[in-house]
Amino acid sequence: MITTGLALFSAHFGVGDIIFPGKLGFDTGSLWLTAGLGYFFVNTIIAFLGYLAIAKDKIGIAHMAGEILSPFWGKVFGAILMLVVGPVFILPRVASATHEMSILPFFPNIPISATLAVFFLLNAYVCLNRTAVVDRLGKFLSPALVLFIAAIAVKGVLYPTADPVAGKTTAQAAFGVGFNFGYNTMNAIAAVLMGGWILNDFSMKGITEERSQQRNLVRVGFLTVVLLGVTQMSLTWLGASAGGVYTEATLGDLPLKVTTHLYGTIGMAIFAALMALACFTTSAGLTAAAGTFFEQITSEGIKYKPMVIASSICGFAIGMVGLSRIVGYTVPFLSLLYPALIVIILGTFFLDVQKYHSMLLGGVFMALLFGLFDAVKEAGFIVPWMQQATAAMPLASQGFPWILPTIAGLAGGLLLGRSRNK
Repeated sequence: MITTGLALFSAHFGVGDIIFPGKLGFDTGSLWLTAGLGYFFVNTIIAFLGYLAIAKDKIGIAHMAGEILSPFWGKVFGAILMLVVGPVFILPRVASATHEMSILPFFPNIPISATLAVFFLLNAYVCLNRTAVVDRLGKFLSPALVLFIAAIAVKGVLYPTADPVAGKTTAQAAFGVGFNFGYNTMNAIAAVLMGGWILNDFSMKGITEERSQQRNLVRVGFLTVVLLGVTQMSLTWLGASAGGVYTEATLGDLPLKVTTHLYGTIGMAIFAALMALACFTTSAGLTAAAGTFFEQITSEGIKYKPMVIASSICGFAIGMVGLSRIVGYTVPFLSLLYPALIVIILGTFFLDVQKYHSMLLGGVFMALLFGLFDAVKEAGFIVPWMQQATAAMPLASQGFPWILPTIAGLAGGLLLGRSRNK
C-alpha cells in the first residue's frame, strides 16, 4: 500500500503544487498560516473526503454524481471534470511547465515541440501497460520526487530566507484567499477521479472484495493527503519568508529564486529536476485515470489504450500554446465546477443520497449556478446582473459567494422533497 500511496501522491503533486503554495505565502505574508489553512482545507481535507466518498460509493465520480443528477448528467459532469483535470488542461499545463522551467534555463534553443514530443512519448510508454503504471510511479519516480521536495522544504523551513512581512491581504480575507487559491491545484477533483483508477488497480491486483478495496483506498488516500498537506504548508511558508526579499518575483520564478537562495547555483538543477518529476508523474497518473474513467463510463466503448494515446496527443497539441495561457483558460472551469463538486463529495459521504436526493439536487443546482456566475467573470465577460447577484451575497468579500445560495438550495430541496413524500 505504501507504493500505491506514493504513486497517488506523485500523481497529485504537479506544477500547481510547486508554484501556487509559494505564491500564496508570498501574497499573504505574515498571514500565511491563515491563508495556508484555507488552502489546506481544499487540497487536503476536501481531497481526503473525496477519497472517503469514492470508497463509500465503490465505483467513481460519474456514478456518485449520477446518484444526485441522473445517470446521464453524472457521466457528463464526470467527463467534464476528467477532461479539465486530464487531457485538455492539466496534461498540456505540466508538459509546458516542464519545457519552460526545466529545459529552457539549460537548453534555450530547444523548441517546445521537441520537449513536448519526448514528454508525451514517455508518458504513453509508462501508461500503455495499465498493470504497471502504479508500480512504475510508486517504486521508481515517486521516491525521487519526495527526495527533491524534502531537500527544498526541510532546508527552507530550518533556514528561511527572511521573516514574513505584511502582505496586501486582510486578516478577514486571508482564509478565503487560500481557499480559492486551492482551486488551482485541483486536488479535490483529482481525488474523486483517481479514486476510481486506484479501485480498478486493486481489482487488477486481485483485491476484489469490496470491504478490502474500501479499507485500502482510505489508507492510500490518507497517506496521499498527509504528504500533500505537509508539502503545501511548507511551501506556503517558504513563499511567505521570501516575500520581503524578492518583492518583484512572479508566479513562475518565485520557487526558483527560493531554491537558488537555499542551494546556490546547484539550486537551479534541483528545481529543474523537481519540476520535471512532478510534472511527469502527474501526467502519467492522470493519463491512466482518464483511460480507466472513459472505459468505465462508456462500458468499454472507448478502450483504455486508445484513450491513453488520444490524451497524449491532445496534451501535445494544446501544450503548444504555452503555460501562462493554459493557466488562464483553466480558472473559469474551476470556478464553475468546484462548488458543485464539494456539495457532491460532502453529500455522498455524510448523507444517505437516496433519502436526501431532492436536498442535494437543490444544493448542487445552486452551487453550479453561482459557480457559473464566477466562471463568466473569470473568463473576462461583463454581465452586470450576474456580478451584482454575486456581490450581494454574504461572504462574497471572503471569496465564498456560492455558500449561502447553496445552503438555500439544500433547504429548498429538503422542503420540496418532504412535501412530495406526504
